[in-house]
Amino acid sequence: MTGARYKQRGGQPGHGGFRIVIAGTGGQGVLTAARLLCEYFAARGHQVVSGQLHGMAQRGGSVQSTVMIDAGISPVIPRGRADVVVGFEPVETVRALPLMSLETVVLMNTSPVVPYVIAQAAVRGNGEVEYPAVEGLVECVRGVTERVFAFDGTGIAQECGSGRTLNVIMLGCLLGSGLLPCAADDFWRTATRGMPKHLLETNARAFTSGVESGRRFAFGPAG
Repeated sequence: MTGARYKQRGGQPGHGGFRIVIAGTGGQGVLTAARLLCEYFAARGHQVVSGQLHGMAQRGGSVQSTVMIDAGISPVIPRGRADVVVGFEPVETVRALPLMSLETVVLMNTSPVVPYVIAQAAVRGNGEVEYPAVEGLVECVRGVTERVFAFDGTGIAQECGSGRTLNVIMLGCLLGSGLLPCAADDFWRTATRGMPKHLLETNARAFTSGVESGRRFAFGPAG
């Protein structure tokens, strides 16, 4: 469902709304990305509900947030009802498969974060546990929906000056895709209020790069 279709359906409870899943690992900025989306749409009069699932975030564990815009009062997304999944990490994107359907759009960072248990196994010389092939993970997602944009968001963030701006890259990609009923520039002006000045330049580059990526892979209506 594109932003245009969202507007046509009224953008109000009872008209479907918009259901977003943000999936990643601890330290990637998943919760910050969800908060920025919530603050933006709530300030513009939308009904917004958010929920989180946390693993061992301090060790790169699983973190998943939902953002529901005019989609009811529950933060829980039913099976197959996510409109978009923003995957900060390949395995964590695949964890969200039960929430996807043929119409779900998936924005997927292909750069992995090796889980603590696998890293420890490598240090100990135990080769029995390996990170799955990223190509295979992407194909798992494509087995559910063809509306997948898989790209190296972490690499883009590093080119922009800091790998810690991945969440900004992914938000920019989401805004640039045209999926949400708002302009990328307007969102960014709101998101940067109160941001320390020494972070503005790097984050602005990252957001712009994310927007450009999203525009190159803009989605039309499903079906």
